[in-house]
Amino acid sequence: MYSANEVIAFIINWCYKNNVSITNLKLQKLLYFIQGEMYRETKIRFIQDDFYVYKLGAVIPKIYNDFSIFSSFQIPRLKKKVNFSDKEILILNKILYEYANKTTWDLVSLSCSEDPCKYTYELFGNNSKISFGSIANYYE
Repeated sequence: MYSANEVIAFIINWCYKNNVSITNLKLQKLLYFIQGEMYRETKIRFIQDDFYVYKLGAVIPKIYNDFSIFSSFQIPRLKKKVNFSDKEILILNKILYEYANKTTWDLVSLSCSEDPCKYTYELFGNNSKISFGSIANYYE
């Protein structure tokens, strides 16, 4: 399992390498889809941090707050490098090719329509923790 901080470095640097705009909100959505799709591929939890449901979908609050200084502007490139396995890199690339080129608002809409976000928001309201089990069950 990796911390969200380790995964965001890969996402941001991947976006720069592939000429894809990355904002704080888009970063949050990509983290969420990576968590779900990695579970689908590997059957293990990839990101150790918990997601919470906000009005605009799944968020890891600490990461959201750390990058909120950029508002809706492009996040700068990070110099941090994480050593993922070759298999993990292949899966991450596949996920990012699928999701990163979508608009932020398409990703928001997609994440909010998925059961883990939708039902957590409906049952427990804003700022409620999305159980990893609900993500795993949805993506299984």
